[in-house]
Amino acid sequence: MKDKLIKVLTAPFRFLLFLLDRALAAAGALIFAQFPSFIVQYQQRMGGHVDELERIIRKYSEAAARNSKTIEEYISIHMKSEISDFVSSGAIMTENLDRYNELSRTLSELTESTGIMKLLTFVKTLNYDIFQKTLDNFTPGISFNIDTLIYSLAGIIFIMSLFFLIKKSLQILVETVRGNRTP
Repeated sequence: MKDKLIKVLTAPFRFLLFLLDRALAAAGALIFAQFPSFIVQYQQRMGGHVDELERIIRKYSEAAARNSKTIEEYISIHMKSEISDFVSSGAIMTENLDRYNELSRTLSELTESTGIMKLLTFVKTLNYDIFQKTLDNFTPGISFNIDTLIYSLAGIIFIMSLFFLIKKSLQILVETVRGNRTP
């Protein structure tokens, strides 16, 4: 009789736990399903940076060509100048050229990767400034492709595993406090 009473009294809590379990699974799927969309938006933002740097470097190259020089020679002349204004403009040119080379390489790696390798490449080549701006302007969206399905399943597994660990830890803690179990 006592067991039936306990079962009846705990039924609403078991139902709430069941609902929480399903809600967390859905939330995990929805959150992780955003990864492909975020990576696409990050890639587009990075592409914009590369395009703008390419335009700037083309202007440097054109100026160098008008003086019968390569861009490297043109920058070198600025860097070796006795005039500090020219040295600082040479430093800016060097920074832009280096950034263009780095972002172009990163964008190429990210564009050529697929599936889980795209996520690993994204993490490996992450540019924090572009990441932050993408995050600031992120528009949630779900693509209907295999990558989104894989990320959604990963989200369910991750969140459910985390929930299971927390639930079991709390059960062990409660049993230990009650004296039913030794740690």
